[in-house]
Amino acid sequence: MAKKVLVVEDDDAARSGLIRLISSRGHEVFAASTFEDGKRLLKTHHPDVLITDIRLGAFNGLQLLLSDSEHTQAIVATAFSDHVLEAEAKKLGAHFLLKPIVPAMLLDLIDELPTAPFKRPAAPARPIRRWQRKMAPQGLAAEINSSPARVLDVSYGGLRLGFGDARSLPHSFDVVLPDGSLAVPVELIWQSATGFGGVECGVAISSVNHETVRAWHGIVDAIA
Repeated sequence: MAKKVLVVEDDDAARSGLIRLISSRGHEVFAASTFEDGKRLLKTHHPDVLITDIRLGAFNGLQLLLSDSEHTQAIVATAFSDHVLEAEAKKLGAHFLLKPIVPAMLLDLIDELPTAPFKRPAAPARPIRRWQRKMAPQGLAAEINSSPARVLDVSYGGLRLGFGDARSLPHSFDVVLPDGSLAVPVELIWQSATGFGGVECGVAISSVNHETVRAWHGIVDAIA
């Protein structure tokens, strides 16, 4: 049975290849290269199957699933083996495939998926913020994966960061302070383009190391 398939992939060659492959099976395929276009096509074209890359500029494919009010059958693809991302995708009811994708496997999966939407599990509710937030004066300098960033505000439980490019951040990473004396493990909560060529993200402190936590609390306390 032919299906309507939406492909959201920011790599031109990969997107073209998927369109040719899926069309060869007799399915109707339409595609988007950005998160915003993918979100729009989900609403206007009502696909039977969504295939999305994890990395979509400043966004990721899991955010696309969360924005999908129609609970479309979904396949998430990535070139990076990440057990956390795989678990998050499966929590949202999506299938998880590693690139390079085996063509026959993808086509068989599309054929097997039912055309009816399903009730996608809601994202788990996060605890209400209990920590006082403080603005970092003039943006405290920091590094993410050896790239410069600015700490915009802080709390005992997390911080907000800004940086000047549209890189896609992993689910977890370290925020390194300027002198390299402290690397704070964090978990990505949200990420969004600012509209001025920059990106902001919110992260939660994920370290269980008491010395790291105490050091971070000391930095927060030192900000007026």
